Amino acid sequence: MTNPETATCPPQPEILGKLLIVQQTLGVLSAKEEQAAFLCRALHDIPGIEDVHFCFCGSFVPKQPEAAGFCACDHCKSTIPSVGLTRCGAVPDTAHECIPLRTATKLYGFLILGIGNVRRFVPYAPYIVNTANFLATLLEKRETKERLEQVLNDLESQVAARTADLVEKNARLEAEIARRKSAETALHEAYEQLEQRVEERTAALKFSEERLQSIITTAVDGIITTDRAGCIELFNAAAERLFGYAAAEVIGKNIQMLMPSPDRERHDDFIERYLATGEKTIICLRRDVEVLHKNGSVFPAELTVSEMQIGGQRKFTGIIRDITERKWAETALRQSEARFRAMAETVPDILFTSDSEGFVDYISPRFYEYTGLPPNSNSADWVATIHPDDQERTRMHWQHAVKTGEPFQTRYRLRSTEGSYQWFQVRARPIRDANSHVTKWFGTCSDIDELVRVQDALEEADRRKNEFLAMLSHELRNPLAPIRNAVQVMGLLNLTDPRLLWVKDMIDRQVKHLVHLVDDLLDVSRITRGKITLKYESVKLSQLIERAVEATEAIIEAQQHRLSVSCPEQPVLLRGDAVRLVQVFTNLLNNAAKYTPHGGHIQLTAVPNSQELVVSVRDNGIGISPELLPHVFDLFTQAERSLDRSQGGLGIGLTLVRKLVEMHGGSIEALSAGPGQGSEFVVRLPLTGQLPGGKTIRDNTGPGTEQDDSRSLSNALDKKLQRSGVKVR
Repeated sequence: MTNPETATCPPQPEILGKLLIVQQTLGVLSAKEEQAAFLCRALHDIPGIEDVHFCFCGSFVPKQPEAAGFCACDHCKSTIPSVGLTRCGAVPDTAHECIPLRTATKLYGFLILGIGNVRRFVPYAPYIVNTANFLATLLEKRETKERLEQVLNDLESQVAARTADLVEKNARLEAEIARRKSAETALHEAYEQLEQRVEERTAALKFSEERLQSIITTAVDGIITTDRAGCIELFNAAAERLFGYAAAEVIGKNIQMLMPSPDRERHDDFIERYLATGEKTIICLRRDVEVLHKNGSVFPAELTVSEMQIGGQRKFTGIIRDITERKWAETALRQSEARFRAMAETVPDILFTSDSEGFVDYISPRFYEYTGLPPNSNSADWVATIHPDDQERTRMHWQHAVKTGEPFQTRYRLRSTEGSYQWFQVRARPIRDANSHVTKWFGTCSDIDELVRVQDALEEADRRKNEFLAMLSHELRNPLAPIRNAVQVMGLLNLTDPRLLWVKDMIDRQVKHLVHLVDDLLDVSRITRGKITLKYESVKLSQLIERAVEATEAIIEAQQHRLSVSCPEQPVLLRGDAVRLVQVFTNLLNNAAKYTPHGGHIQLTAVPNSQELVVSVRDNGIGISPELLPHVFDLFTQAERSLDRSQGGLGIGLTLVRKLVEMHGGSIEALSAGPGQGSEFVVRLPLTGQLPGGKTIRDNTGPGTEQDDSRSLSNALDKKLQRSGVKVR
């Protein structure tokens, strides 16, 4: 026999369902503290748990309670807690259960549970641990996302800075080219004058040499000239800045002093081979090399070596440009790409990229794991995993997004390795260059299959609710008709007993009220199921207002209200169903009368403009609270009423009003300054000519077509006619 005091109880499905909903809600919350606070509130409902706290490296959510005796532990004071910790050092006693919030690489904190009843708590322990692991995964995803965004921001800043530097260098290069062209022009002029004046030839040559020297001196790139033995003969100012040497320190010395090992040893071999064979291993070729600074540091440079003949002697000139920033940018780009691929291979969503034409060039491994396709599969294989009913729609949406550059978003069903289909939400955003041209697309595919199933279940529940209302209202009409006729028969019996008369009047009032409620239920049922139609005709506004005031005259007089009606003097025509429009204004006046204290003031104002009619029903009643105002038109919604103001009703009158107004192409809004400040309902309806239609459609579900086959109704009618002296067969 199992001891009932120690045996564990099976987990309740309702609580497990709540835990599942809690996990879904955690993914919606953005801040860690919000997630922890929400989970604390949710876990308080778990049997056996007395209190719930989170410890994030010494920070408690909710705030550290003094009664629990928690304190900052040595791990959080001295260093970052180790990922291998199994218990929070801030919990000194064993009455609290510590569940680590741990991923594979990091410990984010602990979930601390005060256990009041271990037997009741044990069945839920695995599910709570699973929820804690889920929260740790969410924290890791957020942290990874923040690091990635920071890397991307840093990269964008670096690219922008490098671009600005390149623009500046390009401008200087263009200026240099312009100066060189100017020098060539000057040399050409000097050559033309050589034949005319010998004296001027020397001056022109000197001027040309000075200009050339100026160009070399002011050049942005380093220029170094050596003889065939490698001795430096020219070392311009840019070279001085690059290498840190003054020209006087290197002139006459071998170029090898500017080369790190092993390039230093190979340099002479390259020159000797070229002089002997003419093989251009390094001559007239642009290549990346490493050079040696005066301080001993080595930096990358771009080198171009050319050969020239000066005075019959071979000279070699090298143009050197520092490419440290370019190399750094290339390295950063490679590292960024490596980080992106690492991220894409670890997140649970499917990531993909495509070129500007919409051709997918990368899909994360998660896609191949889910679909079972090999990594070398082509685009046709990818498309084949989409449900056949979703392929054409997805293709058209994707082509439209690629063509217009608009963000892409859709959902489709994707086939898994088992052959089943699950719903995925797909989003993609374009990446643009400085000219706003799309250069690439980045997208994600998220599994929403469970969410879709929940939505389908809610829609099915709503459909069943509407069917129940329709059935309920129809079933209530059958017994009401014979009761109403029985009351009328009692009125023909010439009753003299005042008690029977009181009973008859009371039954008559309540039956009328119940008939009104059932009719409202029928209307709501028809509207929600789309089975109500309107009989459009041209109708005068004055007639509608007159019939609505007449229908509400009894309740307004009973409450001793004062009703003010303001309508335009000229005729105003509306196109709509006269019966339904009267129902709209009647419900609004009834609502104002019910929620206004005795002796109140109700105002009905109608003002037409060029396109629409604005009808306002204002009262000085109990008003509407700000919390209720957004939901005042919802089904079964009522304001709080004291007992003496209660007029009955199901809270569906305003719902009917909104539905009927919208069916006429109009709108309605509720206004109130708050409780005790009265309320106002404003209806806007299009004037004649603004509504589509004009055709007359009979309402086949109206009260006139209801058939009651109840035998009691027939018997009651027979008795009523017989009391009136009519023979019934």
